[in-house]
Amino acid sequence: MRILFTKRGYSPVGGSESLAYQFATRLAARGHDIRVVCAWPTDKEESSYRGAAFDPIVHDDHRVFVDQGVEVVQVRPRGGILGMAADATTLVDLMRGELLERYAEDRELIHNVGREYLDSSIDVAEELGIPLVLTPLAHPGQFHGGDSAADFARYRRAGSLTTMTDWERSWHASHGIDAARIVTTGMGPNATLGGDAAGFRARHRIPADAPIVLYVGRKERYKGYIQLLDATETVWRAHPDTRFVFIGLPGFYSTFFDDFQRYPDERIVHLENASAADKDAALAACSLFAMPSRHETFGLGYLEAWLHGKPVIGGDIPALRDVIEHRGDGLVVRQRPAEVASAILELLDDPAAARDMGERGRLKVSERWSWDAVMDRVEAAHTIALGTERATTAA
Repeated sequence: MRILFTKRGYSPVGGSESLAYQFATRLAARGHDIRVVCAWPTDKEESSYRGAAFDPIVHDDHRVFVDQGVEVVQVRPRGGILGMAADATTLVDLMRGELLERYAEDRELIHNVGREYLDSSIDVAEELGIPLVLTPLAHPGQFHGGDSAADFARYRRAGSLTTMTDWERSWHASHGIDAARIVTTGMGPNATLGGDAAGFRARHRIPADAPIVLYVGRKERYKGYIQLLDATETVWRAHPDTRFVFIGLPGFYSTFFDDFQRYPDERIVHLENASAADKDAALAACSLFAMPSRHETFGLGYLEAWLHGKPVIGGDIPALRDVIEHRGDGLVVRQRPAEVASAILELLDDPAAARDMGERGRLKVSERWSWDAVMDRVEAAHTIALGTERATTAA
């Protein structure tokens, strides 16, 4: 099948960025003809995914290269320098429509991930008469969270939707989306086993027996990294050697406000541009993973922690209660510093129970979210959009 993916951020690292990357590259490995139209990255984004390394063909307003069998078209947004800034920090759609249409003309299907360039994708799909698949990754209740009446009107124009959880599938159906056109795909982990835990501790001067609380994700307020910072003092009163490691690029809020300045303590390790190897090493070294998010469709970090047999702490929201079994493979808490600290202490105070939670999480990943099973479900969603099959949900 000839498929075009549309996504502002496309990269092997990140959350929704890496989801699009995994969908595209894994479908290419299955023999599909895959093309991606995305944004030309900023200099900071380029550091984590260097398009220049693939000998791109460079045009005035876009460049083209091939990575992992996928043709990647990176487009400079409309509006020059101001457009680049707006495109990188908001959901405004500045895709060059004429370019998107040119690269969509020979496709059988368009698949938009994360609502970035959603309007452009809908317009081009309808202009060319091409079926459209959406992976909205909506965050109900969040500003620009994808849950407005206008958003649902857009979703109804798609041939099929994919969701991360069955809760999200039911939520879309309750807002008038035909359940027969919704497929719960979930996603698989990006991390790999075998990270150098000892090397990570040595590089960051972390004692071999010091507990590590790990956060991996963009520094967005809704993800709870501030409450995790505010929980440190309570945790240190009981476990003074505990290190808190934060890995991830700044989000919109943290670009302007640096909450880490309030905690100039060597027991807080703050990394931005960590490599995949560094992240794998941190996952291997940590005692637990914590991201008490208020808005999440799935949460890749929880899967990656479970892959390494580590317990997780997530936010007490419907989508995450569908992913994390409270006191089974992790804990879910409200996004309040006292509750976050209490959850961390519960896991640090009972290492045996924490290990059991991590092992149950590892088993869940292998049974429910292997990439082979996920991609079977993605292909099913594409088939539905082409009108030949009805929707199924994840096992």
